[in-house]
Amino acid sequence: MVEFRARKNGVGRKGVGKKVLGFSLTLAVIVLCFELAQPHTEASDHEPARNLPSQLEWVGAVRNAADVIGKESRFKWLVKKIVGLDDRERAMLAPYGIAVDSKGRMLVVDTRARLVHVFDAERHKYRTFHAPERDAFASPIAIALDANGLIYVSDSIRSRIFVFNPEFKFLRTIGALGKNESIFKRSTGIAIDRQRQRLYVVDTVAMKVIVLTLDGQVIQRVGERGLEAGQFNFPTQIAVSPDGSFWVVDSLNFRVQHFDGNGKVINGFGRLGDAIGEFDKAKGIALDSRGNVYVVDGFRDRVQVYTPEGHIRFFFGHTGPAEGQFFLPTGIAIDEHDRVYVADSYNRRVQIFHLRPDAQLAETGSRGGN
Repeated sequence: MVEFRARKNGVGRKGVGKKVLGFSLTLAVIVLCFELAQPHTEASDHEPARNLPSQLEWVGAVRNAADVIGKESRFKWLVKKIVGLDDRERAMLAPYGIAVDSKGRMLVVDTRARLVHVFDAERHKYRTFHAPERDAFASPIAIALDANGLIYVSDSIRSRIFVFNPEFKFLRTIGALGKNESIFKRSTGIAIDRQRQRLYVVDTVAMKVIVLTLDGQVIQRVGERGLEAGQFNFPTQIAVSPDGSFWVVDSLNFRVQHFDGNGKVINGFGRLGDAIGEFDKAKGIALDSRGNVYVVDGFRDRVQVYTPEGHIRFFFGHTGPAEGQFFLPTGIAIDEHDRVYVADSYNRRVQIFHLRPDAQLAETGSRGGN
């Protein structure tokens, strides 16, 4: 460690401090002048949106803090760099679950970084939060919000749900019986029925959906392993309708199943294949304000949109890095304004679309079979 000592020639600590400060300011000015001398270019690797159906419009994409914080003066940027406060380069590594809170903030679970990004585009703010070090995230996957703004994050390896308040302070876990034990075998997808105050947790290894109160009391277990209606083969994600019914991605049965509020199966749609209306690796699921069901197919790099009865309406997405294209998409969320947020995992971004209010949503007539 370098230690400044008082000198006998009368310069002393104060004189040394002034020299150091003067050197730092000189260096900062030199660096600033160098930065200002460089041609300013906007970072953009986007190509125009491609092959979007008429029902959708492309809104934008978020990769890192800079996408919501916006431009800063070069002097302000330099000062933050020098003191280590610049977070504009904080980028997503493996986005998965997405939620949008009542303030319009987009919360994105980053499985690889083991944290949650908070993008506040309206206020030009960015931050992250995570579980406490004593009980840290291992593989966070999905996220959901209750009517009071509490935040629930599932962790598939820790097999528990972490609960945070609206200011992102950790409150408690649900499902934990001890540091390494849980009532869940592998908790993955989660959803919350805000009206009935119920938490739905997909337990992939147990082949069940666990229905709980918001404080963690088990109400019901739905499903078992099998191929029949109401049975599962490694379910993953879930979405809940305002009427209390819910849809489950039954991944290795290559279908989506619809259950009523009592856990009785209503119908199902989908089968293995690469045609429109079929699934290869179904991932996230969400519902829009009209009751349409959006299902992400991670392997086919597209999102397919169905009626509640399982008839395909339209799809969007192709493989690639351009606007409207995906590379292994995972999670999906839809806000109250029918903005559609898709976690574009290997492109390390979230793409945002909007269902046009005047969109005509005719059925194609095709329907996947069980």
